[in-house]
Amino acid sequence: MKENKSPTRQGAADIIREKSKAGQLISAEEIFSTLKVEDRAKPEGDEEIVPPEALLNKVLAEHKDLKEIRAKDGTSLYYSSMFMSDTYATLLLHKEEGAVSLIADTVREDSDRYPRPTPLDVFKEPPFDLSQEEILSCLQEMSSREEYQDISRVSTSIGHVFLYSTRHLDRDYALMLAEWIDVGQ
Repeated sequence: MKENKSPTRQGAADIIREKSKAGQLISAEEIFSTLKVEDRAKPEGDEEIVPPEALLNKVLAEHKDLKEIRAKDGTSLYYSSMFMSDTYATLLLHKEEGAVSLIADTVREDSDRYPRPTPLDVFKEPPFDLSQEEILSCLQEMSSREEYQDISRVSTSIGHVFLYSTRHLDRDYALMLAEWIDVGQ
């Protein structure tokens, strides 16, 4: 006997896709709140009532474009890869965790993965959209908190500031890369 997809699971999938299309992540709580508001959560016929976590696991299993991403506090957020890349979803997650975390996590990832320093001005551009004041405030806060002591700055010969993580790059290499990115290319 072929199992049909439940209207509730399909509704949850549709909600995740709608949010992703709008460039947003969505929590399980928001999904179920929307399902209840739209009256999609009521079981129909012989459909069984399942716990929210089990329902979302089934949704993810049935719809391969739907993905889960976890915040530092363990909260799960969901998105569709049809409308959002994994990298962009991760950036949105960092953004939800606050501007300080957004800057630090982006710099650490750039330093580790690529490896390259991050131009400070990139945080003024979309999707970051931070003002100069917000950026400076974040840098001030990072300098006073132990968990951000690996975030360092270098300036190129034309005066542009780049950030890097000392966990992944040493100062001389970060400076050489920043100079090459800013002046040499």
